[in-house]
Amino acid sequence: MTVAPARLRIVVLGGGTGTFTVLTGLKYHELDISAVVSTSDDGGSTGILRSELGVLPPGDIRQCLVALSDGDEILRRMFNYRFSEGSLSGHNFGNLFLTVLEKVCKHPLEAVRQAHNILRERGQVIPVSEQATQLFARLVTGEVINGEHAIDETTVKRAPIDRCFIDPEIEANPDAIDAIRKADAIVMGPGDLFTSLIPVILVGGIVDAICESRATRILVTNLVTKHGQTDGFKASDFCRVVEEYIGPAKLDRIIVNTSEPPPEVLKAYEEAEDQLVVDDLGHDTRRIFRAPLISDRMSKKVAGDKLKRSVLRHDPAKLATAILESISPDRTTDALGRNA
Repeated sequence: MTVAPARLRIVVLGGGTGTFTVLTGLKYHELDISAVVSTSDDGGSTGILRSELGVLPPGDIRQCLVALSDGDEILRRMFNYRFSEGSLSGHNFGNLFLTVLEKVCKHPLEAVRQAHNILRERGQVIPVSEQATQLFARLVTGEVINGEHAIDETTVKRAPIDRCFIDPEIEANPDAIDAIRKADAIVMGPGDLFTSLIPVILVGGIVDAICESRATRILVTNLVTKHGQTDGFKASDFCRVVEEYIGPAKLDRIIVNTSEPPPEVLKAYEEAEDQLVVDDLGHDTRRIFRAPLISDRMSKKVAGDKLKRSVLRHDPAKLATAILESISPDRTTDALGRNA
């Protein structure tokens, strides 16, 4: 009797639109997908619900659930619907739904498990912890910025970030640890480096799990820098910072975009003090995977959304292909493709 090969187990770390894009592309492949999602978001609709009702921040979780959903298109549109008027202006229906579900289930992780059934998920969405936490950024000047939203949305020029930390320090969800340890590949990025990816890595037990895992560790570098977070960063800077946080683990693969956006889009980013990320990673073809990854569709502002969003996005299908092709077949692997 022929035994079907086990599906590749891919874990995506992060939150926000970057993780949404990765999951949207990967779900159309025969994979075992898990998204380990940040619980430090405190901006917009999510921040209000977290502050006033004491729930686990729903925004990043909701985006990942929608990305992996195999439900009807109308259901996905409902979960992403944002109110633009009245007392609910700025709130997202999916955020409100998850908030109600948590109150009914009386436990945040059980609420997410129930949402899986409702949305018919093609993977797992795993909050990195059952507790919310606060993200802080210490600048090179010693100044400390309190809160993910404050770090993310700055209108003034400030010193570079020296180090991020969370308070209270929290322990990881055992399901997140288990998924990372069993993964064949761990995908980090794209997305805001210090407010999407790093908050996941900072949670107690995550770095140990990354180090203990036999997975191929993959970083998808951002398309553009982010004002107030990664000003002047080149591709090597993203790699350096991630390795500082996951050490002693190292990155095995780095995916870099090669295409350029339309001139008018570049001009808009430059006016916002953001620039296209420069590829300065050299010619290590075994470690560096280059491909044209920019989506032909520019993101548009959604009515009622009070947060600044990136216009330039990776193409989900192209990015998923790049991730799968970057897991090189010439490495010494076991039967499931994991590093031996």
